[in-house]
Amino acid sequence: MTEKLPYGTNLPADVVSGDATAVPAETIAVVTGGARGIGRYLSEAFASAGYHVVVTATSADKAEKAAAEIVDSTGGAATGYGLRADDIDSVSSFREAVIALEADTDRRHQVLVNNAGRIESTEGPLWEADPESIKGVVDANVLGVALMINALAPVLITNAEAAGRPSRIIDLNSGSGAQGTRAYAVYSASKASLFRLADSVVHFGHDKGLRIFEMAPGVVETEMTKSMPVHDFRGEGDWTSPEQVTDLALALASGTLDAFTGRYVRAGTDNEESLLAEVGAGFGKSTRRILLG
Repeated sequence: MTEKLPYGTNLPADVVSGDATAVPAETIAVVTGGARGIGRYLSEAFASAGYHVVVTATSADKAEKAAAEIVDSTGGAATGYGLRADDIDSVSSFREAVIALEADTDRRHQVLVNNAGRIESTEGPLWEADPESIKGVVDANVLGVALMINALAPVLITNAEAAGRPSRIIDLNSGSGAQGTRAYAVYSASKASLFRLADSVVHFGHDKGLRIFEMAPGVVETEMTKSMPVHDFRGEGDWTSPEQVTDLALALASGTLDAFTGRYVRAGTDNEESLLAEVGAGFGKSTRRILLG
């Protein structure tokens, strides 16, 4: 007889925010899609903070070029790898490359930023969307994240135990995932799915030293966002700044906001200080989560 599994995840109530436990000088941080856009800002910020950053792009040449530029601009450490996060063989090879880098650098991989993603090529009803675009969004935003967690969570768990401090996953989520954007139905659905992946990571990984956060970057002015008609109204001052995104991501990676594991935060609205105040005021199990029924 198979035991009936309970629905839902009770998030841990014993996590206290406030103390940074990460040691950047001993840590490898992987940023998928880190060669351009928001990923590039994140890669540069993590390198500047002392992490050895692994920058990925679908082209190895682009990833390696970006890593070299990041080293030049920050004085930090960065390595570029080609990766197709929605391809099983590519992810498996990447995992081995990260393990080899650990040996070469004498650092542990303890931060994974699932940044790479896509959005539909057009706005409007689902039935008017290009089928290939639909598939690309699901492959990048759902399958890619699932495969990365599947491959790298065992490494993160092993390293959390060895270091005696948690490893952390930051998913680049979206307000479209939390509230929905009707003109981008597949993108919204793909980002909402990350909440369910995070629930599972918390349920099975928290006691093993894993923390995971759903971080929306707000709306940063990038090549992708500027191409979206939904943002045509935005002018100067209507965008989330890169610094607001990177500051929040670094705070999540540091451990000061571990009470938000399995929960949603948004750059431009939230920052480390405001989130610490929210923890101090107390919040319930449903706060900053998607719950239906």
